[in-house]
Amino acid sequence: MNYRIAASMACADPICIRQDFERLEESLVDTYHFDFCDGLFAPTFLLNPAMIKALRPLSSKRFDVHLYCHYPSRVVDELRQCGADLVVVQLETEGDSYLETIQRILDSGMQAGLGILPTSEVPEGIEEVLKRVSQVVVNTVGPAYAGQPFNPHGLVNMKKVKTALDGLGLDLEIAADGGVSEQRLPEFIEAGCNHFICGTSALFRPNSDLVRNAAQFRQAVEAAII
Repeated sequence: MNYRIAASMACADPICIRQDFERLEESLVDTYHFDFCDGLFAPTFLLNPAMIKALRPLSSKRFDVHLYCHYPSRVVDELRQCGADLVVVQLETEGDSYLETIQRILDSGMQAGLGILPTSEVPEGIEEVLKRVSQVVVNTVGPAYAGQPFNPHGLVNMKKVKTALDGLGLDLEIAADGGVSEQRLPEFIEAGCNHFICGTSALFRPNSDLVRNAAQFRQAVEAAII
């Protein structure tokens, strides 16, 4: 099983985000995951394209941008210019069609992903979307805030996505976003997850070392897969 570990940069220390980033560059983290919120889709504001532009020269690892926002197509060109590699659009977005936005992302030369909140259902006909994206981010908590209660319906959605992918013979990234911890790894892996977006539970723990935390989490994933 191929898997990927991502650092959720919204959980980094906002005062020392460059120091956290440079430490993560020395770690076993594969990907950086950036949450962008518009204050409407989710009642908060998180990160922005300027963050991508500032950090991009410091790393060759993949930058994933997760858009918790309405009218997502408005930021696609800016994200490309700033150095994003993959952009995730939420199924629930308003103002723009998520399908049209996915196509715009692809036309810009970036990879595209689809996000699904745990309060939503996997839509009928998702197979056509899965043929176009590289990643499906399945939320197991609500958007934007760390420490929200785990919603098991996210696992239901994850299993449905995995079943649809198996039916198509596709092997895309199924990312778990929210509540990712060593204790929940068996649930996530059983549901089909192969991409773990690590926040405060798995990586950005207070008074701990990011390199050590990433190594411990990777070890736990490998042990859970066996």
